[in-house]
Amino acid sequence: MKKMKQKRIPFVILVFLSVLLVLTGSSVYAAEEKQVYGDHLYSVCFIGDKEGWAAGARGSVYHTTDGGMNWERQTIATEILLLSISFCDSKTGWVVGKSGTIFHTVDGGKTWEEQKAPKRKQLLAVKAVSPQKCWASGDWGAVFYTEDSGKTWEDRSYPEDVIIYAIDFKGEEEGWMAGEFGSILHTEDGGKNWSPQKSGTETTLFGISFSSKQHGVAVGLSSIMLITDDGGHTWQPIKANTGESTEGQALYDVKLGENYGIAAGDRGTIVTTNDSGKTWSSIPVPLEVKLNWFSGTALLGGNRGFIVGTRSAAIITEGNQIKVMGAIPVVGSQAK
Repeated sequence: MKKMKQKRIPFVILVFLSVLLVLTGSSVYAAEEKQVYGDHLYSVCFIGDKEGWAAGARGSVYHTTDGGMNWERQTIATEILLLSISFCDSKTGWVVGKSGTIFHTVDGGKTWEEQKAPKRKQLLAVKAVSPQKCWASGDWGAVFYTEDSGKTWEDRSYPEDVIIYAIDFKGEEEGWMAGEFGSILHTEDGGKNWSPQKSGTETTLFGISFSSKQHGVAVGLSSIMLITDDGGHTWQPIKANTGESTEGQALYDVKLGENYGIAAGDRGTIVTTNDSGKTWSSIPVPLEVKLNWFSGTALLGGNRGFIVGTRSAAIITEGNQIKVMGAIPVVGSQAK
């Protein structure tokens, strides 16, 4: 691991951030004549099937109360790239991004307050566990934690210099993190101790999601997909049918429910499962969708999901079908 230190910064830029430079010229597709706003979006989360938030470039944070059909841009005092957003209920959430940026809300995003990170590391993932407890992670093993609603953040960085791209918790005590070199870390004591799990791969993992304390899935570069039925004590590779045109493309995020799950990534790649992750199949997408990447996924309940990516690109999934929203429809005085 140590010998790869010098390769990490450009690796992060190319794989997770600087894809902006490659795809800035990609077409923005739209299914309907609606007001749109073209920020790249990196993360989306929902509380239930109606209310959700998305975050991305230039300090953009959006809010919906109708299942993603219409969005309002929220006011936040930054233009920093925001890479992950998480809410534990309809009021309390955090959003994180470049240079240790952390913002917190207790009113559903009507107001956002900046908080101080222990170090100015790039933060790539955040998980709101409760109104008081939240985790954030990022490059060079950065792991930050608060248990007082963000008044103070503790530096609990992992001793190995690995980039940690994803966090998931089931309850307040048991959680997992995934990242560079196939790293998967696990805690059973609320993060007091993190133990490495054997993923069986050295391929970078960008997403991890658990539907229960036993059943989870992780995704990453080259369409890699791993599944566990024992809380991560063992991980097994499974074949995700991403289709011929997207074979080997990176999968940037995944969400797994009791039965239904979605994963998404480069070149318009979208795969879904209806059997708790045992099998995954690609969803055919129009050519213009294949010009885009997707890096944020959320489940809306039942067999429905929401995906965001290039220039506010938004997709609603229902089973193995999709509705192309184009750029997320922004309403109100802050639509631009």
